[in-house]
Amino acid sequence: MAYKYVLLNKENHIATLTLNRPERLNALGQFVNKEIESAIKEVGQDDDVGVLVVTGAGRAFCAGGDFKGGEGTPASYATGKQRPSELARAVRAYTRGIAWSLQNLEIPTIAMVNGVAVGAGFDIALACDMRVGCENSRFKVAWTARALTTAFGTTWFLPRIVGLGVANDLIFTARMVESQEAFQLHILNRLIPAKDLQRDTMSLAESLAKGPPLALRQSKINIYKGLEMDLDTALALLASAQSQLFLTDDFVEATKAFQEKREPVFKGQ
Repeated sequence: MAYKYVLLNKENHIATLTLNRPERLNALGQFVNKEIESAIKEVGQDDDVGVLVVTGAGRAFCAGGDFKGGEGTPASYATGKQRPSELARAVRAYTRGIAWSLQNLEIPTIAMVNGVAVGAGFDIALACDMRVGCENSRFKVAWTARALTTAFGTTWFLPRIVGLGVANDLIFTARMVESQEAFQLHILNRLIPAKDLQRDTMSLAESLAKGPPLALRQSKINIYKGLEMDLDTALALLASAQSQLFLTDDFVEATKAFQEKREPVFKGQ
């Protein structure tokens, strides 16, 4: 599929999704969002892809919603003339797709945060399973600074990552979080010099792409479903999943490779 606002590259079992509006700091709008959702869906339908890396073109990861105006952008809602029910449907359509699509993608996802991640751009990074950044990475919730509440999933993702108290601070104040603090708060899993960001992020992606696909996919399911379960229910889920993985060719290969002191070659079977 051809895209106008994003780039999608697939190579060596790794898909790289690049938000491609560098002249607008990769700001979002209805048409951009639909392309991002379509690209994520395309990745999810490709069995050859084992990892998704999300990043931004130019000097920003994503500046959030495009408040400079235009059809299908947040600024287009600032008229005060829409009916609440119509506006609610429009906002849900605008905000739900990306976070939901990333969260429900079965493969691991990595946000390569090359610059500012603000508002909905911050949410896209949070919706990824891991975030790798550099000294140029900066984060801001921003929604409250625009007289809005969070809408792309901030209040679901952020407390789970940084804890309730820190999440309250970042949401209420809408202050900028610099890279070092973001690493200390676990917003960033890894903090790397900018010159090495792409190399090291892709190295991480390659290591995951060589891993056991079925085990990685099931582990992601277990992690996120487990957040909503009591311990007994979570243990039952784990037991059921583990019993299925014991029957896979990948488990046999992993066992043989360990015994033979070699690297395993997984086939997702």
